[in-house]
Amino acid sequence: QRRSVIVRRLLRDGAVAGLAGGAALVLVLLAAGERTLARAIELEQRASGGGASDEVFSRGVQQAGGVLAGLVGGLALGAIFAVAYVALRRRLETPSDWRAAVTLAAVGFATLVLVPFLKYPANPPGVGDTDSVGRRTALFLVMLAWSVLSTGAAWRAARVLGRRGLPEHARVPLVAVLYVGLVVVGLAALPGSPDEVAVPATLVWRFRLASLAGTAAFWAACGAVFGWLRVAAARAGGGGEDAVLAGQA
Repeated sequence: QRRSVIVRRLLRDGAVAGLAGGAALVLVLLAAGERTLARAIELEQRASGGGASDEVFSRGVQQAGGVLAGLVGGLALGAIFAVAYVALRRRLETPSDWRAAVTLAAVGFATLVLVPFLKYPANPPGVGDTDSVGRRTALFLVMLAWSVLSTGAAWRAARVLGRRGLPEHARVPLVAVLYVGLVVVGLAALPGSPDEVAVPATLVWRFRLASLAGTAAFWAACGAVFGWLRVAAARAGGGGEDAVLAGQA
């Protein structure tokens, strides 16, 4: 009974943290990316011979839909983050719940966002051919899978070397070299993006950096808020949740 209560509380905290992360994502994208996105849409319409009057939905409706999608998506990702936290908490070698949550968020951002971005960054409207959507999606998923495998291999190596008694000042550089080496192999082995960039490079990179900043804001807010909620729950309940989830109580 107590285990189910703890799991529900964790999922609730994850949803709240994800909602906070979604709000951070939306705010950053509106502040840093909206003008660039509007300019990219305008250029795309000019290239296709269309105009604002041809839009099925107005830009205001599109913005509202984007905000809603960011919040709902953040809520869902927050719940997934909570599940990952439950699965990995006891393997994170830190006694602090807040630090564990922030560490997990940082690893999630690097693995799921940053490394794939280095090979296949986000592009604004007007970049890419609809005929190459399948190929682009497949390449991105392969890079994402390689990033996950690289993180898993580095984490596994760190744990093995730690159990063998290798000191931290030697273990950390070795793991870092292994991780960077695996990532570089993936970046070098996969082909480049088939997208033809027909819009100004400045606009493209402003869009890409805004997209990266938005996802970074999501992971930072999600990890920090979830950590704060975990610390508050531990203080209110006296701790012991890890033991319950591990089946030891």
